[in-house]
Amino acid sequence: RDTINAVVERRGIDCTHVDALRFFAPAAAPLNRLGSTLERRDQVRNEQKGCVHAHMDLLKIAMRIQPFVPAELVADCLELAVECRRLDVAASPYDCTGWGIDPVPVERAWGRKLFRQTQKQLMEKSESVRVQLLDCYDVFLTLAFEEIILDEAILQPAPERFAKTEPGGMPWRKNLIS
Repeated sequence: RDTINAVVERRGIDCTHVDALRFFAPAAAPLNRLGSTLERRDQVRNEQKGCVHAHMDLLKIAMRIQPFVPAELVADCLELAVECRRLDVAASPYDCTGWGIDPVPVERAWGRKLFRQTQKQLMEKSESVRVQLLDCYDVFLTLAFEEIILDEAILQPAPERFAKTEPGGMPWRKNLIS
């Protein structure tokens, strides 16, 4: 733990994912290069293309519009989410070898290299899934809503678009910006 803390304190954190940041310890807040608070409205602009948490979100999106997503694509989203979670857990400070997950020691140079390589593979795998899911979402929006409703939604977004999060904070749904 001391080694991991020293690496984090020396290198900082590059967390851009609104849902992931709240799982960091509050003491890590000032170490995040994007600041100690992230807001949902900035997610599209800030999200890193290789973020494993963003890839896991593809499953959440697929399930929200399930009738409009082919079963094969849902399966691809699930497979990708499981692979991303395995990497996320492998790079965590927890011992998960009992569940068949070998550690990826990101506090060491070779561990960071392994993490980046795996992260890049997952990013490449997510590209086709993301494109297909966007196509499904476009079909859903076209069939489910009239054009005027979509235009109004852009002008008056739901409160969830203004959620914020911080290390050690509450889930974003309970932490809306007033």
